[in-house]
Amino acid sequence: MTHRRPGRPAGALGAGLVVAALALSGCASIPTSGPVIRGSDVVQGFNAPGLRARGPVAGDDPVRIVSGFLTAQAAGPAGDFDVAQEFLTDADAWSWDSQVLVFDGDLDLTVDEEAVKTGRATVTGSATVVGALDKRGVYTEDVPGGEGGAVPVSFGLVRQGDGQWRIETAEDGLLLSESSFQAAFRQTRLYFPSADREVLVPDDRWFPNRGWQTSAVTEILVGPAEWLRGSTAPVVPEGTRLSIDAVPSEGGVTEVRLTDTISLAPPEDRALLKAQLEATLFDALPLTVNLYRGEDLLSTPTGGAVPIKAATEGSEVVAAEGEVKVLGSGADEATSLSPAVSLAGTNATALAQGSGARPLVVRDGTGGLVRLATKNLPEVQLLTGEDLLAPSVDRFGGVWSGPQAQVGALQVVRADLAEAGEPVAVAAPWLAGRTVQSIRVAHDGARIAVVSSDGASTRVDVAGIVRDDKDVPTGLSEPFRVGAPITSASQVVWADETTLAVLGTDDTEAAPTVHLVLVGGETTRLSPVAGATAISAGDGDRTVQVLTQDGTLFGRSRSGAVWEKRIENVALPAFPG
Repeated sequence: MTHRRPGRPAGALGAGLVVAALALSGCASIPTSGPVIRGSDVVQGFNAPGLRARGPVAGDDPVRIVSGFLTAQAAGPAGDFDVAQEFLTDADAWSWDSQVLVFDGDLDLTVDEEAVKTGRATVTGSATVVGALDKRGVYTEDVPGGEGGAVPVSFGLVRQGDGQWRIETAEDGLLLSESSFQAAFRQTRLYFPSADREVLVPDDRWFPNRGWQTSAVTEILVGPAEWLRGSTAPVVPEGTRLSIDAVPSEGGVTEVRLTDTISLAPPEDRALLKAQLEATLFDALPLTVNLYRGEDLLSTPTGGAVPIKAATEGSEVVAAEGEVKVLGSGADEATSLSPAVSLAGTNATALAQGSGARPLVVRDGTGGLVRLATKNLPEVQLLTGEDLLAPSVDRFGGVWSGPQAQVGALQVVRADLAEAGEPVAVAAPWLAGRTVQSIRVAHDGARIAVVSSDGASTRVDVAGIVRDDKDVPTGLSEPFRVGAPITSASQVVWADETTLAVLGTDDTEAAPTVHLVLVGGETTRLSPVAGATAISAGDGDRTVQVLTQDGTLFGRSRSGAVWEKRIENVALPAFPG
């Protein structure tokens, strides 16, 4: 069954934790919480840089050997896993990088004492796995497991000729506590050019802290995660690899040395590769990437168009006093547009806008989308249907909607020109038979977030948007599931490049609450707002807002810890997107 865990309150991870030395007997538990210990008192067994795991000690029983092996796994990403290999009969029989399983709580290990007497023993246990990292650094919360997310673990041990126990069989990969994972691995945002080469599309991964730059460049050369492949432009010739297994950097200049196949890339593609590498490897200070073919510096054209990170322009709009009004940043008062945009004659149930409010779209009841008359665009009916989704507007001026009861296609209408286009069907076979509650296109126009239900359970998915050579959307990729702890949801918006804000519930919170869902990371739950009915977000998770039943809009405080009342008597808040 799919494991679902409660959304973790924001800020619960990331604190520096230290695991004390393990006092183990026939049944042992590896602690994952406890007091913070600082300075020279830190004991062995933790994975943070500079801390060391101990190897096996003469006389260790099977449970101690397994516990030591797991503790050494946590230290491994900061080194070479040489200590972990000391616990094995054959170091080559175990590979750490096939996957990483992240567990929550304690890992209880037991052994059959009668079997120990025979010289062969199996140490077993159960881990509540809450996340998994694959070989390419892609993290997912949607992990298989038993009841309650419990995954069985097993280690086969043998007593060697010298009387010491060693592990003979172990599953490939790492098994790490959440605190160990957070300390050993670095969240890294890869960037790839969009299909039209205008903006950069993010792809979050997790790599060991040691050598993360090399891992990031290696994955840039391989390409984006599978679900993004049809939504990005390939610029690296197939088979191109690093010619040396390192990415040296000095004085703000990073050298990326590639194999001969890079010479097949035209100059404009090399310029795109340089731009995406500089965006990916940026770490507090700007840097310059120089590309080499072996030892030869490659030229990259300058002065041409370089893709940038996608951003949106415009202020939040709300429905108030029978018209669409603007709610500026930090403002506690809504002001009329110029000229004013009236909602008279419509039963406004949702608002959406493109960049700079071009276009401005209202859902009229549940059966129609109308582009409202603004300074440069006349009013026009965009779409009619039954139980249409609240619209979302992409950077191409396309308005996305479609029926909530799905047969496997969304609908898009180009609406930023004087004459609106005809509706286009966007194939999404994986949605067939599902009921969609909410959709939202990312600012890059390459990704879409979807909340849907099969009647028994709710999913939050992201998918890549496939477009033709005229930028018309034609289909969605297979979905990538995120936000696994969420059990029901009514709305999703993008809070930043790779973070979704989802209004929904989980196993421990029955009232609708904002969950921040990292695409390629974990889900955190913000504090609840009584009577929450809708959310909005601009650029950054601190811009997330909550609308309540009585028309009060709450924003996050500067610290992000509490909600503050912003304005009353408004409805349908919507940032561009």
